[in-house]
Amino acid sequence: MAFRPVPISFITVLLLFFFPVSRSIPFIVLHGIGDQCSNQGVKQFTENLSSFSGSKGYCIEVGDGTWDSWFKPLEEQTEIVCDKVKKMKELSEGYNIVGLSQGNLIGRGVVEFCEGGPPVKNFVSLGGPHAGTASVPLCGSGIFCIIANNLIKAEVYSDYVQDHLAPSGYLKFPNDIPKYLEKCKFLPKLNNELPDKRNSTYKECFSSLQNLVLIMFKDDKVLIPKETAWFGYYPDGAFSPVLPPQRMMLEGFTSSVWQEVI
Repeated sequence: MAFRPVPISFITVLLLFFFPVSRSIPFIVLHGIGDQCSNQGVKQFTENLSSFSGSKGYCIEVGDGTWDSWFKPLEEQTEIVCDKVKKMKELSEGYNIVGLSQGNLIGRGVVEFCEGGPPVKNFVSLGGPHAGTASVPLCGSGIFCIIANNLIKAEVYSDYVQDHLAPSGYLKFPNDIPKYLEKCKFLPKLNNELPDKRNSTYKECFSSLQNLVLIMFKDDKVLIPKETAWFGYYPDGAFSPVLPPQRMMLEGFTSSVWQEVI
């Protein structure tokens, strides 16, 4: 999903009010699906946030940006970002993450899976599909969408689609949970949902964040349900009601969690 305008002043207040020491801590921006760091919206967002907050900011690109955001599996995207942050001397003492849409899952992957990387201090999430989404992100038209739509029409939880369509890594259909848990290659691992493969290290790494800010867009029509931005989601087997986040991933989370709507 291309960049959607976000009030920079609002994010700056979060960085400075909730994270009083973050003024000296650099941050990285991880953009959403169908976007890239060189696009004006993301570029200006990064520059403005850096200017307002007084912290150095970097948009971290994965491959060529737009194409790879759609068709490179999220495991691989996470590994690329992990390798990049390890090589950035500017981040060696720690950094904050600002995630946009799908970029939030990559950011969380870095927090949980990036062994030997610099510490992530704080995480600001804007419209992230943290508990999954029951609908494929809107694509539009053009060659990207033709290819994506053809993959979507195939079996979403097949190995081929999982390896060639990034959103398939967090598509979670409530009426097909067994197949989701068995075949979806990214989100079940990220959220520690696999009963026989739960890894306490992942949760410890995620809980090591000093602060976690979850921002939900009140008029969001892309994420289904929109409450997934707060880790809310449907119960297994039904499309209602939306379970609150304390029943999902955030149960037992020990850091400060801020939930905001814009």
